[in-house]
Formats: sequence, C-alpha cells, structure tokens
Amino acid sequence: MDWTGCEGLTTFIETGEKNMGEENMIQQMRFFVTTLILPVAACAFIAGDASAQNPEKFVISGEAAKRALTKVEISGDIAEKIAQACLDHAKQNNRTVSVFILSPSGEIVHAHRMDGQGPVNIDTALMKAETALYMRDSTHALANQAEAIGNLARQVRLYKLGQYPVEGGLPIVVDGQLIGAVGVGGAGGFDEDCAYHALVKVLGPQPPLAPRLPAPRQFAPTPPPQEQPR
Repeated sequence: MDWTGCEGLTTFIETGEKNMGEENMIQQMRFFVTTLILPVAACAFIAGDASAQNPEKFVISGEAAKRALTKVEISGDIAEKIAQACLDHAKQNNRTVSVFILSPSGEIVHAHRMDGQGPVNIDTALMKAETALYMRDSTHALANQAEAIGNLARQVRLYKLGQYPVEGGLPIVVDGQLIGAVGVGGAGGFDEDCAYHALVKVLGPQPPLAPRLPAPRQFAPTPPPQEQPR
C-alpha cells in the first residue's frame, strides 16, 4: 500500500468506499479505524507542531543565558537578521530607514541607520522601539487610541510617561513571550510596514497590524477662509 504523505489518505478512502461490501462491513470498519483514523490523527499532530514557533531558535541560550540570568531575550543573531530584513525591504522600495532592536530590559541589541538619515530619524526609531517595549503594544495601536481619534488627554499622558505613540514600533513576541522590540524611523508611513515585513520574514506569521484610521476633524486640514461679502 503506497501513501504519499497525508494527502494520499483522501484517495485511499475514496477507493475503500467503492470496494466496501455489506458482507464484510464490520471487518472493514475495524480496518478503517486502525488503518485510517490513526494515521490521520498523526498527520494532524505533525502539521500542528510544524506551525508552532520554537522560542529557543530566537533567544539567547547556553552560557550567554546563564550570564544574563534569562532565557527570554532576543539573540544578537536574530536581531541582526530582523534589522537586515527591514533594510532590504526599504531598499527594494527606494526608502531609507533607521532600525533599533531592543532586549526586554531595554538595551540595544542591534541598530543600523541607512545613509541619508538625520538625527531625528534615528532618535524617533529608538523612541518607537522603547515605546513598544514599555507598553507591550504597537505604537500604531497607541496612536489609534490617542491622536488618531483626537484624544489629546491620552496623548498628553503618554508623552508624560516618555512614550512616543507614532507608528513604526512593534513588540517582538514569540510563543506568547516578549523577547524584545523593534523600532523603525525615517520613512514616514512606511516605517511600520518595514518592521512588520522583517518580523514575518525572520520569525514567521505575526498578528495583524492596527488599522489606519481617518484623521479626526480637529486635525484635518482647515479650509481657507471664504471672503466675506461687503
């Protein structure tokens, strides 16, 4: 009997149904349970296991983990790969960016600025990473709770906490554990896309990004005053 992985089960089941007679129904059903159900369950288990993230691939380990007294911290190798994936994505879209990858304790694990980036681009990239780390949320989601809906009171509270609710910062989470944060600056509305693309490429599927909300009325461009009739 030749099965080609789990997909061959479908063909085998269809063939078995055609050949099954009423005389040996009981024997065929026993055969079905032992020969078909168990392999299907095994295939489902394998598929589910393959889709799960393995935190050990992305964090420090061995002597480094012993010295740091933690195993839930992004490794330098993975941080560099995330930054490089972001830089490559920026180049492909004719953009320049600054990228910071932070550990859960807020230390810089890897950073890079592309040529042409100014001090404000570099500083805001770091601020976005710090905000995503502190708030355990994307900076875009925070912006949607403040400036994007005209909630100036919340925006002021975030600024008083030293936070920067502008899109471009994302927490780095693997298997439900925060292992760091990434911040991207210098490319306007492209910053978050760059960070997200890099996380997907290096770590795998990520939660959906926060939606883009229309500008609230008080932040919408003010129409020019109309000339009053004399």
